[in-house]
Amino acid sequence: MPGGVGPVSIKTTSAYASRDRRIASAKNPNEIFFNLDNRRVFYDSAEGHLYFVDSADGIVTQTVSASLAGLRNPVAIEQVYLDPHKCFHGARRVQLNGAHANTLLIALRLAGIRTTIL
Repeated sequence: MPGGVGPVSIKTTSAYASRDRRIASAKNPNEIFFNLDNRRVFYDSAEGHLYFVDSADGIVTQTVSASLAGLRNPVAIEQVYLDPHKCFHGARRVQLNGAHANTLLIALRLAGIRTTIL
């Protein structure tokens, strides 16, 4: 396949799928943080928070910002800290309503980001 990767073997896809982690019912944002990486987000549907770990120029942050800007919803990305003194950065989160959450989760999946919904 010119310009492409080509077919992926069944052995490779099954090895990748076996590394998928499930997030159990999390009690607080710090528990969510320890299950995230730069290609995975967590959406807490009860609270309406989308949690992720990414830099300001990363694909998750750019997708969140662009999607919410397209919906004419100002993006307010909040930093969550691991400690009460706010010394250690944890995950980042965005407050979403139901309609924006569905649109954003679809955009993230199209960008290749794994999403977990609780």
